[in-house]
Amino acid sequence: MKVSYTRSELNSLQTIEQAWDGDELKIWTDDKKVWLTHRENRAYNGDYTIETLVDGRWIQENYYF
Repeated sequence: MKVSYTRSELNSLQTIEQAWDGDELKIWTDDKKVWLTHRENRAYNGDYTIETLVDGRWIQENYYF
C-alpha cells in the first residue's frame, strides 16, 4: 500500500466512516486504515493518518501533504 497521498486523492475517495472528531476514514484494508484529518485537528494529527495493524494493535503514523 502506498504511504504518500495528496489531498486531492484522499478527498476524491468515498468516506467509509467519520470519527467523533470529524476525521474521515478513506481507505480500510485488512491491515491498513487511512484517515483524512479534519482541518481543526491538523495541528495535532497532521494532514492524514495511516494506521497499521501490528500484532493485533493499530499503530498510527501522521503525515503531511
